[in-house]
Order: sequence, then structure tokens, then C-alpha cells
Amino acid sequence: MLKPKSPQESFYGSYLYDRIVPVDHLLRKINQVVDFSFAGQILNDRYHPHIGRPAEAPEFMLRLCLLQYIYGDSDRQVVENARLNLAYKYFLGLAVDAEVPDYTTVSYFRAQRLGEEKFQAVLDQIVQQCIDKGLAKGNRQIIDSTHIRANISVGSITGLVRKCRENVLKTVKKQDVGIAEKLGLKELQAAGSVKFASPEEGLQKEIEAAGDLLDSVTAELRVKKLVPNEELRKDLELLEKAVADREENAKDKLVSPVDPDARQGKKTSITWPGYKAHLIMEEETGIITGVETTPANATDGSQLKPMLKEQEEVHSIKPKELTGDKAYDWGENLESLASNKTIANIALSKQVNHRNEGYFTVDDFLYDPENIKLMCPAGHISTNCYELILAKYQLNKPGYAFRFRPSLCNVCSLKPKCVKNKQGRRVYISYYEPYFRQARERLATEEGKQAYRNRYKIEQKMADLTRYCGLRRCRYRGLDRAGIHTLLATTVCNIKRMVKLLWGKPDNYYLESPVAG
Repeated sequence: MLKPKSPQESFYGSYLYDRIVPVDHLLRKINQVVDFSFAGQILNDRYHPHIGRPAEAPEFMLRLCLLQYIYGDSDRQVVENARLNLAYKYFLGLAVDAEVPDYTTVSYFRAQRLGEEKFQAVLDQIVQQCIDKGLAKGNRQIIDSTHIRANISVGSITGLVRKCRENVLKTVKKQDVGIAEKLGLKELQAAGSVKFASPEEGLQKEIEAAGDLLDSVTAELRVKKLVPNEELRKDLELLEKAVADREENAKDKLVSPVDPDARQGKKTSITWPGYKAHLIMEEETGIITGVETTPANATDGSQLKPMLKEQEEVHSIKPKELTGDKAYDWGENLESLASNKTIANIALSKQVNHRNEGYFTVDDFLYDPENIKLMCPAGHISTNCYELILAKYQLNKPGYAFRFRPSLCNVCSLKPKCVKNKQGRRVYISYYEPYFRQARERLATEEGKQAYRNRYKIEQKMADLTRYCGLRRCRYRGLDRAGIHTLLATTVCNIKRMVKLLWGKPDNYYLESPVAG
């Protein structure tokens, strides 16, 4: 149940707020521009009307969470500042002498009362206010991703396996101290950092010890001396994964048992342990209309279709144009954009000629997708092809491999520019070749080039998110809570942008005039 509403007025009235909090203070501007009354509506199902201790109002608690990302406060700091800072009290709607809740209330509200789903609903409400005020029209949008470092330290594989082994034994100890000691908990804790002749020897010893522990715990579970609860099951799974991931080329490697959802990511020259934030942004206004959080090893291209679909379902926005870098040049993405009548300003990976520079590339061949025919620059037509499900040199894109007859290639005047061998030219054509060509033609136009040049705007937005909204390092652990971190940072970023564009202007300003700045 909720606490009854108390007025902001106190013995001092609003006198101090009017005198001390400037008219152009950021929190005053936010109060004037953004409507937070939706908080009670979207959180009604989280409170019982009559049962339980009186809880703080949802809007008040949401404002506390937003203050953390506006000013970079921790849970303790935001509560302390809410006690002492009049601007905070003004923004929270508190009387000057009003008490604020304990910092643990903030943590509970964020993780238990709201969770990722409700913070997504909060962002959706802010985006909808932007749409209603003309700040998000879907004329041209940009998609990209930025990295989020997990709140962990990353050690060696040997240390990782050892930590996972220790976690299993500690969980076993909660059920039976005797079994934990029999399985080697005391020895493991007393050993400390044991030195080995080589890292390989140390890893091998840890792998052997982990295997023995897995066998022993399984045996204890079989005779029902241990209960297979959720905590033990998760610790055993992490230990098994740490052992399986010991190979250097293993995919989806566990990074840390402290944050088991975090993964190692790589983008150009940057590597990091943690997560990725995928963003869709309005080019004209810089308003972020969609965001998704994934482990750091997720591909950017896989997020385009689901994010656009969710944006259309929630906000009825279908962009007229979409700009993205080479990470989004998937054939299925281009096909989806074309089917939705969205112009793709997406850079494509360079067409590689695996023979020599200066030879004809696939762009020099004319493809007929309806009849599955391919015409070479000399005018010869090939229908001799076979289907490729996995093409070695085409990023696993399915398509057809065409072969031109040697009898034609060997006497062709263009052979020096086409093929060296005597077996005739072979050309790979993706199923999505018509869409690739359409994208290349678009980027060859002045409009396409200008749209792609404007991609710097989302780089600026990501810098704003990471530097001034706290996105770069994740405050919390686990994918769900990393999602909360991303959603709060994005919500605050949008709110600041709304203030910049709307403060001091009439509500219909951007509905009747073009966006400026």
C-alpha cells in the first residue's frame, strides 16, 4: 500500500525554493518540460491497495532513481543529497523539513519493485512525450551500439576455475559443513595463491581438481546427502562452463562467476568484459527511441530487426530512412528494410576479389534473381550454379555459386581482367544480392552520402551517454540489471535533450516548425 500524499508546504512554504533554486536550474527545467505523473499508472500492479506497510509514492522513488543518473550519485549519496540539497528536495516534491527514506529503499524499488520491464515502460513514456511534442517523427534514424564495462575484475582462466570451484564448495557448506570439508574447502581456502612451474601446469591442476569436485558433488546428490537447489545448480553449471571454456578459441566464454552474464566484447581496436547497449536515435533531434542491452559478444546486426519491430509496435514509428555502419549490412536486414519501405543508408563490407586487385568483382556481373541467371561483363550468361548454405568468403550468407564454361572464358577478350585459371570464372551471388546492390546504389548518391556522414551524431550521443549519464561502467551485475542501468542512463539522456529543445518554447513549437539544433 502507498503512503498518503503529503503537501510540499511546510512552515517555510515555498519561499526558500523560490529564493534559492534558480529559475534556470536543470531540475526546475525538467519539472516544467517532463510529466512524471505516469509513474503511478505503470506501477499500480506493484502495490496492494490495503495490505502491507505504507510505501513511498512511485513518482517520488522514480525521481530519486533519475537523480542518481543526472548527477552520478550512489544510493547512499542520492539519499544524503535529498536530505541536504534544496534543489533535490524541490525536484522530489518534498517539504524543506521532510524526511527521506533509507538508501536501501532505493535499491529495493529499483531492483524488486520496478525491474527491467517497468524501467522500459518508463523510457517508453518519455519517448511518447517526445513524439507528442514533435521531437520524434521517424524521418531518418541512426542505429549503433556502444560498450558497457561490467562491474568486475578479470583474472586468468586458472583463477576463474578456482573461483568457481570455491563457490561450489561454499554453497555445499551451507547445506552440510562436513561434506564441504571432505571435498576440500579448508584446503582450498588455506592454499591461497599457489605457485606452479608454468601457467599451463597450474591450469591443468585446477581442471583436474574441478573435474574431481564435479564428480564428488554429483555422487553426493545421487545419494541425496545434498539438495539440488537453485544456487547449487547454478554454481555447478558455472564450474562446468569454466572448465569447458579453457580452450583459447572457445565461444561465449565465461568472464567472471561474479557476473556470469558478462562476456568479452571486441569492437575495432577495443576489447572489454561486459555488455553492449544498442541504440536507435532520431537524426534530427537526438532523441533515443529504442535501446537494447546484450552481452558484449552479441552481434550488432542481429539487433536491427527486433528493435525496429518493437519501436513500431510500441510507438507506431516506422522510419523513412535508417543509417548504420557495416555491422548492419546483413542481407536479411536490408530485405526487411526494403519490405517496410525504409531507405537503407547502410555501408556494406568491401567486395573482396580473392584473386587479384583490378579483376572484375561481383558488381560487374548482372544478376537475374527471378530466373537465377548471371551475365558476365562480356555478355555471356550462366545458369550453371549450385546452392551454397555456408559460403566461406561471404560471412556465411547463403546464395548461389555460378560457374562460367571454360570454353567461353579461355577465348574471351576480357579474360585478363576476369580470371587467371583455365577452369573458367566462378562467382558467388547472395540470395540478398538485389538488396545489396540497392544499398550500394543509395550510398553512391549525394543524399545517401550525406545521410551516412550524419552518422557522427549518434557517436556524439553515445559519448554523452557514457560521459555524462554514467553508461560506460555498469553499476549492477547480471544482464537484467545491466538492462536497468542502460534504461536509466538512456531515460536521463532523453530528458536532458528534451529540456534543451523544449524549455522556454510553446508545446506545439516542433509540431508546427522544423527542428532547430
